Amino acid sequence: MKTLRYLPPPLRTEELTTIVARVGGSLVVKSDETRVEYTLPREASAELREFLRPNATARFGSAFVANLPGGRVFGSGNVLAPDGKSIARDVSPDFGKNFTEHWLLSYGKIRSPVAIAGRTAIIATTLGSGYGHWLLEELPRLLALAAQDCATLIAHAGAPCQREAIAFQGFSGNLISAKRRDHYSCDELIVPSMGKLTPETVAQLNNFAAPMREAGAASSFGERLYISRAVAKRRRVTNEPELWSTLEPRGFVKLRLEELTWFEQIAAFRAAKVIVAPHGAGLANLVFCKPDTRIVELFNRSYVNPCYWQLASLQALDYRLLVPPGSEPLAQLLASNRLDIRADIGQLSAALDA
Repeated sequence: MKTLRYLPPPLRTEELTTIVARVGGSLVVKSDETRVEYTLPREASAELREFLRPNATARFGSAFVANLPGGRVFGSGNVLAPDGKSIARDVSPDFGKNFTEHWLLSYGKIRSPVAIAGRTAIIATTLGSGYGHWLLEELPRLLALAAQDCATLIAHAGAPCQREAIAFQGFSGNLISAKRRDHYSCDELIVPSMGKLTPETVAQLNNFAAPMREAGAASSFGERLYISRAVAKRRRVTNEPELWSTLEPRGFVKLRLEELTWFEQIAAFRAAKVIVAPHGAGLANLVFCKPDTRIVELFNRSYVNPCYWQLASLQALDYRLLVPPGSEPLAQLLASNRLDIRADIGQLSAALDA
Protein backbone atom coordinates (compact mmCIF):
# COMPACT_ATOMS: atom_id res chain seq x y z
CA MET A 1 0.00 0.00 0.00
CA LYS A 2 1.41 3.34 -1.08
CA THR A 3 1.95 5.86 1.73
CA LEU A 4 1.15 9.50 0.97
CA ARG A 5 4.12 11.80 1.39
CA TYR A 6 3.44 15.30 2.64
CA LEU A 7 5.46 18.47 2.41
CA PRO A 8 6.65 20.24 5.57
CA PRO A 9 4.45 23.18 6.66
CA PRO A 10 5.60 26.79 6.27
CA LEU A 11 8.13 28.04 8.81
CA ARG A 12 7.12 31.68 9.24
CA THR A 13 4.68 34.47 8.46
CA GLU A 14 5.71 37.56 6.48
CA GLU A 15 4.22 40.56 4.73
CA LEU A 16 3.49 39.89 1.08
CA THR A 17 5.66 42.88 0.11
CA THR A 18 8.66 41.22 1.79
CA ILE A 19 8.18 38.00 -0.16
CA VAL A 20 7.59 39.86 -3.44
CA ALA A 21 10.82 41.85 -3.03
CA ARG A 22 12.82 38.75 -2.19
CA VAL A 23 11.77 36.79 -5.30
CA GLY A 24 11.93 39.68 -7.78
CA GLY A 25 8.22 40.34 -8.12
CA SER A 26 6.45 43.67 -8.38
CA LEU A 27 3.72 45.63 -6.61
CA VAL A 28 1.44 48.42 -7.80
CA VAL A 29 -0.07 50.61 -5.06
CA LYS A 30 -3.68 51.55 -5.83
CA SER A 31 -4.29 53.81 -2.83
CA ASP A 32 -2.37 55.00 0.23
CA GLU A 33 -2.82 53.97 3.84
CA THR A 34 -6.28 54.91 5.12
CA ARG A 35 -7.59 56.02 8.50
CA VAL A 36 -11.35 55.51 8.88
CA GLU A 37 -13.60 56.93 11.59
CA TYR A 38 -16.85 55.08 12.36
CA THR A 39 -19.55 57.13 14.10
CA LEU A 40 -20.82 55.60 17.36
CA PRO A 41 -24.58 54.82 17.25
CA ARG A 42 -26.51 57.78 18.64
CA GLU A 43 -29.21 55.67 20.28
CA ALA A 44 -26.92 53.08 21.89
CA SER A 45 -26.66 52.82 25.66
CA ALA A 46 -23.57 54.11 27.44
CA GLU A 47 -22.50 50.50 28.02
CA LEU A 48 -22.68 49.69 24.31
CA ARG A 49 -20.98 52.90 23.24
CA GLU A 50 -18.04 52.18 25.54
CA PHE A 51 -17.83 48.63 24.21
CA LEU A 52 -17.77 49.84 20.60
CA ARG A 53 -15.44 52.81 21.14
CA PRO A 54 -12.14 50.88 20.62
CA ASN A 55 -13.44 49.99 17.12
CA ALA A 56 -14.42 53.55 16.20
CA THR A 57 -11.10 54.16 14.43
CA ALA A 58 -9.30 51.83 12.06
CA ARG A 59 -6.08 52.11 10.08
CA PHE A 60 -5.70 50.13 6.88
CA GLY A 61 -2.56 49.58 4.89
CA SER A 62 -2.27 50.66 1.27
CA ALA A 63 -4.35 48.89 -1.36
CA PHE A 64 -2.22 47.10 -3.93
CA VAL A 65 -2.00 44.45 -6.62
CA ALA A 66 1.15 42.31 -6.40
CA ASN A 67 2.85 40.06 -8.94
CA LEU A 68 4.47 37.07 -7.23
CA PRO A 69 6.51 34.87 -9.63
CA GLY A 70 6.17 31.21 -8.67
CA GLY A 71 3.69 32.02 -5.91
CA ARG A 72 1.71 29.26 -4.30
CA VAL A 73 -1.90 29.07 -3.10
CA PHE A 74 -3.04 26.61 -0.45
CA GLY A 75 -6.63 25.99 0.63
CA SER A 76 -9.12 28.84 0.77
CA GLY A 77 -6.77 31.53 -0.47
CA ASN A 78 -3.62 31.24 1.64
CA VAL A 79 -0.69 32.73 -0.31
CA LEU A 80 2.74 31.15 0.11
CA ALA A 81 6.23 32.02 -1.07
CA PRO A 82 7.49 30.01 -4.08
CA ASP A 83 9.51 27.72 -1.78
CA GLY A 84 6.51 27.16 0.50
CA LYS A 85 8.42 28.33 3.58
CA SER A 86 6.56 31.59 4.25
CA ILE A 87 2.89 32.56 4.52
CA ALA A 88 1.93 35.99 3.21
CA ARG A 89 0.05 36.74 6.42
CA ASP A 90 -1.54 40.05 5.40
CA VAL A 91 -3.46 38.30 2.59
CA SER A 92 -3.94 34.97 4.42
CA PRO A 93 -6.30 35.70 7.36
CA ASP A 94 -6.63 33.43 10.36
CA PHE A 95 -9.21 35.17 12.53
CA GLY A 96 -8.53 35.49 16.25
CA LYS A 97 -4.76 35.05 15.92
CA ASN A 98 -1.91 37.55 15.83
CA PHE A 99 0.36 38.13 12.84
CA THR A 100 2.95 35.51 13.77
CA GLU A 101 0.35 32.76 14.19
CA HIS A 102 -1.48 30.77 11.52
CA TRP A 103 -3.09 27.34 11.49
CA LEU A 104 -1.06 26.32 8.42
CA LEU A 105 2.23 26.59 10.36
CA SER A 106 1.41 23.33 12.11
CA TYR A 107 -0.57 21.61 9.37
CA GLY A 108 0.99 18.27 8.49
CA LYS A 109 -0.90 17.22 5.36
CA ILE A 110 0.25 19.56 2.60
CA ARG A 111 0.48 17.65 -0.66
CA SER A 112 2.74 18.61 -3.56
CA PRO A 113 1.32 21.54 -5.54
CA VAL A 114 -0.36 21.29 -8.92
CA ALA A 115 1.36 23.55 -11.46
CA ILE A 116 -0.67 26.27 -13.21
CA ALA A 117 0.86 27.81 -16.31
CA GLY A 118 0.49 31.45 -17.31
CA ARG A 119 -0.94 34.26 -15.21
CA THR A 120 -3.21 33.32 -12.28
CA ALA A 121 -5.12 35.68 -9.99
CA ILE A 122 -6.09 34.74 -6.44
CA ILE A 123 -9.11 36.45 -4.89
CA ALA A 124 -10.33 33.62 -2.62
CA THR A 125 -10.04 34.45 1.05
CA THR A 126 -10.58 32.72 4.38
CA LEU A 127 -14.33 32.21 5.04
CA GLY A 128 -15.05 33.58 1.57
CA SER A 129 -17.41 30.66 0.96
CA GLY A 130 -19.80 32.51 3.28
CA TYR A 131 -21.79 35.43 1.89
CA GLY A 132 -20.66 38.20 4.26
CA HIS A 133 -16.93 37.58 3.94
CA TRP A 134 -17.30 37.04 0.20
CA LEU A 135 -19.18 40.30 -0.41
CA LEU A 136 -17.04 42.57 1.76
CA GLU A 137 -13.59 40.95 1.50
CA GLU A 138 -13.39 38.77 -1.62
CA LEU A 139 -15.51 40.62 -4.17
CA PRO A 140 -13.50 43.86 -3.72
CA ARG A 141 -10.40 41.87 -4.67
CA LEU A 142 -12.07 40.88 -7.93
CA LEU A 143 -12.98 44.51 -8.61
CA ALA A 144 -9.33 45.51 -8.08
CA LEU A 145 -8.25 43.30 -10.97
CA ALA A 146 -8.30 43.68 -14.70
CA ALA A 147 -9.65 40.12 -14.59
CA GLN A 148 -9.51 39.66 -18.35
CA ASP A 149 -5.70 39.87 -18.16
CA CYS A 150 -5.50 36.61 -16.19
CA ALA A 151 -5.86 33.18 -17.75
CA THR A 152 -6.89 31.57 -14.45
CA LEU A 153 -8.83 32.82 -11.43
CA ILE A 154 -8.86 31.09 -8.02
CA ALA A 155 -12.02 32.13 -6.21
CA HIS A 156 -14.93 30.89 -4.16
CA ALA A 157 -17.44 29.96 -6.83
CA GLY A 158 -19.84 27.54 -5.16
CA ALA A 159 -22.76 29.98 -4.84
CA PRO A 160 -24.71 31.48 -7.77
CA CYS A 161 -23.95 35.05 -6.62
CA GLN A 162 -20.23 34.33 -6.73
CA ARG A 163 -20.36 32.96 -10.27
CA GLU A 164 -22.66 35.79 -11.36
CA ALA A 165 -20.27 38.44 -10.04
CA ILE A 166 -17.27 36.85 -11.76
CA ALA A 167 -19.15 36.67 -15.07
CA PHE A 168 -20.49 40.22 -14.65
CA GLN A 169 -16.95 41.47 -14.15
CA GLY A 170 -16.09 40.00 -17.54
CA PHE A 171 -13.87 37.04 -16.61
CA SER A 172 -14.25 34.09 -18.98
CA GLY A 173 -11.03 32.15 -18.43
CA ASN A 174 -10.23 29.08 -16.32
CA LEU A 175 -12.10 29.35 -13.00
CA ILE A 176 -10.80 27.25 -10.09
CA SER A 177 -13.11 27.01 -7.10
CA ALA A 178 -11.07 27.32 -3.89
CA LYS A 179 -11.05 24.23 -1.66
CA ARG A 180 -9.52 23.69 1.76
CA ARG A 181 -6.70 21.25 0.89
CA ASP A 182 -5.91 22.18 -2.72
CA HIS A 183 -2.36 23.37 -3.40
CA TYR A 184 -1.20 25.21 -6.53
CA SER A 185 2.12 26.52 -7.80
CA CYS A 186 1.66 29.35 -10.30
CA ASP A 187 3.99 30.59 -13.01
CA GLU A 188 2.84 34.11 -12.19
CA LEU A 189 0.50 34.82 -9.27
CA ILE A 190 -1.45 38.09 -9.14
CA VAL A 191 -2.46 38.97 -5.57
CA PRO A 192 -4.73 41.95 -4.73
CA SER A 193 -4.83 43.25 -1.16
CA MET A 194 -7.76 42.29 1.06
CA GLY A 195 -11.09 44.06 0.90
CA LYS A 196 -11.55 46.50 3.81
CA LEU A 197 -14.43 48.43 5.39
CA THR A 198 -13.56 51.79 3.86
CA PRO A 199 -15.60 54.41 1.97
CA GLU A 200 -13.75 53.40 -1.20
CA THR A 201 -14.81 49.75 -0.87
CA VAL A 202 -18.44 50.74 -0.25
CA ALA A 203 -18.39 52.99 -3.33
CA GLN A 204 -16.82 50.27 -5.49
CA LEU A 205 -19.45 47.70 -4.48
CA ASN A 206 -22.31 50.10 -5.12
CA ASN A 207 -20.91 51.11 -8.50
CA PHE A 208 -20.55 47.43 -9.41
CA ALA A 209 -24.13 46.66 -8.35
CA ALA A 210 -25.72 49.71 -10.01
CA PRO A 211 -26.21 48.12 -13.45
CA MET A 212 -27.77 45.04 -11.80
CA ARG A 213 -30.23 47.24 -9.88
CA GLU A 214 -31.17 49.07 -13.06
CA ALA A 215 -31.57 45.87 -15.09
CA GLY A 216 -33.45 43.94 -12.40
CA ALA A 217 -37.06 44.22 -11.27
CA ALA A 218 -37.97 46.51 -8.37
CA SER A 219 -38.31 44.88 -4.96
CA SER A 220 -41.74 43.44 -4.18
CA PHE A 221 -41.02 42.99 -0.48
CA GLY A 222 -41.91 46.45 0.75
CA GLU A 223 -40.04 48.92 2.96
CA ARG A 224 -40.07 47.09 6.33
CA LEU A 225 -38.11 43.84 6.45
CA TYR A 226 -37.41 41.19 9.06
CA ILE A 227 -34.46 38.95 8.11
CA SER A 228 -35.12 35.55 9.68
CA ARG A 229 -32.45 32.98 10.53
CA ALA A 230 -34.99 30.30 11.41
CA VAL A 231 -33.37 27.74 9.08
CA ALA A 232 -29.77 28.72 9.91
CA LYS A 233 -27.50 26.51 12.01
CA ARG A 234 -26.60 29.26 14.48
CA ARG A 235 -27.70 32.62 15.86
CA ARG A 236 -31.39 31.88 15.50
CA VAL A 237 -33.88 33.97 17.47
CA THR A 238 -35.23 31.68 20.17
CA ASN A 239 -38.42 33.70 20.67
CA GLU A 240 -39.06 34.45 17.01
CA PRO A 241 -42.86 33.82 17.24
CA GLU A 242 -43.08 36.50 19.93
CA LEU A 243 -40.85 38.84 17.94
CA TRP A 244 -42.90 38.30 14.78
CA SER A 245 -46.14 39.02 16.61
CA THR A 246 -44.63 42.46 17.31
CA LEU A 247 -43.36 43.06 13.77
CA GLU A 248 -46.17 41.70 11.60
CA PRO A 249 -48.83 44.22 12.76
CA ARG A 250 -46.32 46.98 11.98
CA GLY A 251 -46.26 46.00 8.31
CA PHE A 252 -43.03 43.99 8.23
CA VAL A 253 -42.34 41.27 5.64
CA LYS A 254 -40.34 38.22 6.78
CA LEU A 255 -37.51 37.18 4.46
CA ARG A 256 -35.16 34.22 4.40
CA LEU A 257 -32.30 35.46 2.29
CA GLU A 258 -31.17 31.94 1.35
CA GLU A 259 -34.43 31.66 -0.64
CA LEU A 260 -33.74 34.82 -2.70
CA THR A 261 -31.51 35.43 -5.70
CA TRP A 262 -28.62 37.84 -5.32
CA PHE A 263 -30.41 40.43 -7.44
CA GLU A 264 -33.50 40.11 -5.22
CA GLN A 265 -31.39 40.64 -2.09
CA ILE A 266 -29.78 43.77 -3.56
CA ALA A 267 -33.17 45.16 -4.58
CA ALA A 268 -34.79 44.33 -1.21
CA PHE A 269 -32.13 46.10 0.84
CA ARG A 270 -32.04 49.04 -1.55
CA ALA A 271 -35.80 49.59 -1.24
CA ALA A 272 -36.05 49.05 2.53
CA LYS A 273 -36.56 51.84 5.04
CA VAL A 274 -36.47 49.66 8.19
CA ILE A 275 -34.63 46.33 8.63
CA VAL A 276 -34.67 44.12 11.74
CA ALA A 277 -32.29 41.15 11.88
CA PRO A 278 -30.19 39.01 14.20
CA HIS A 279 -26.46 39.29 13.52
CA GLY A 280 -25.63 37.31 10.39
CA ALA A 281 -23.96 37.35 7.00
CA GLY A 282 -27.02 38.66 5.20
CA LEU A 283 -26.48 42.06 6.82
CA ALA A 284 -23.49 42.54 4.54
CA ASN A 285 -26.22 43.71 2.14
CA LEU A 286 -26.36 46.93 4.18
CA VAL A 287 -23.77 48.10 1.68
CA PHE A 288 -26.66 48.48 -0.78
CA CYS A 289 -29.02 50.42 1.54
CA LYS A 290 -29.93 54.06 1.04
CA PRO A 291 -28.80 56.60 3.66
CA ASP A 292 -31.02 56.93 6.77
CA THR A 293 -32.41 53.39 6.48
CA ARG A 294 -33.10 52.24 10.04
CA ILE A 295 -31.25 49.05 11.00
CA VAL A 296 -32.03 47.12 14.19
CA GLU A 297 -29.46 44.36 14.79
CA LEU A 298 -29.97 41.74 17.52
CA PHE A 299 -27.17 40.19 19.61
CA ASN A 300 -26.56 38.16 22.73
CA ARG A 301 -24.23 39.67 25.34
CA SER A 302 -21.27 37.35 24.76
CA TYR A 303 -20.96 37.96 21.03
CA VAL A 304 -21.33 41.58 19.90
CA ASN A 305 -19.62 41.97 16.52
CA PRO A 306 -19.06 45.60 15.40
CA CYS A 307 -18.66 44.92 11.66
CA TYR A 308 -22.19 45.89 10.55
CA TRP A 309 -22.25 48.96 12.79
CA GLN A 310 -19.06 50.04 10.99
CA LEU A 311 -20.63 49.34 7.60
CA ALA A 312 -23.80 51.20 8.62
CA SER A 313 -21.67 54.18 9.66
CA LEU A 314 -20.02 54.31 6.23
CA GLN A 315 -23.46 54.19 4.61
CA ALA A 316 -24.94 56.88 6.92
CA LEU A 317 -27.64 54.48 8.14
CA ASP A 318 -29.76 54.90 11.29
CA TYR A 319 -28.23 51.97 13.13
CA ARG A 320 -29.55 50.51 16.42
CA LEU A 321 -28.02 47.47 18.14
CA LEU A 322 -30.02 45.61 20.76
CA VAL A 323 -28.43 43.50 23.50
CA PRO A 324 -30.50 42.03 26.35
CA PRO A 325 -29.85 43.56 29.77
CA GLY A 326 -27.88 41.49 32.25
CA SER A 327 -24.85 41.27 34.50
CA GLU A 328 -22.74 39.34 31.95
CA PRO A 329 -20.07 41.64 30.46
CA LEU A 330 -20.37 42.52 26.80
CA ALA A 331 -17.86 40.55 24.71
CA GLN A 332 -17.00 39.24 21.27
CA LEU A 333 -16.09 35.67 22.13
CA LEU A 334 -15.53 33.45 19.11
CA ALA A 335 -16.78 30.50 21.14
CA SER A 336 -20.14 32.30 21.47
CA ASN A 337 -20.47 32.97 17.75
CA ARG A 338 -22.84 30.02 17.37
CA LEU A 339 -25.15 30.84 20.27
CA ASP A 340 -28.79 31.62 19.59
CA ILE A 341 -30.26 35.01 20.47
CA ARG A 342 -33.26 35.98 22.55
CA ALA A 343 -34.79 39.29 21.46
CA ASP A 344 -35.89 41.78 24.11
CA ILE A 345 -39.33 42.78 22.80
CA GLY A 346 -39.48 45.95 24.88
CA GLN A 347 -36.15 47.12 23.46
CA LEU A 348 -37.32 46.25 19.95
CA SER A 349 -40.54 48.21 20.24
CA ALA A 350 -38.67 51.24 21.56
CA ALA A 351 -36.14 51.06 18.70
CA LEU A 352 -38.91 50.98 16.12
CA ASP A 353 -41.01 53.73 17.70
CA ALA A 354 -38.27 56.24 18.48
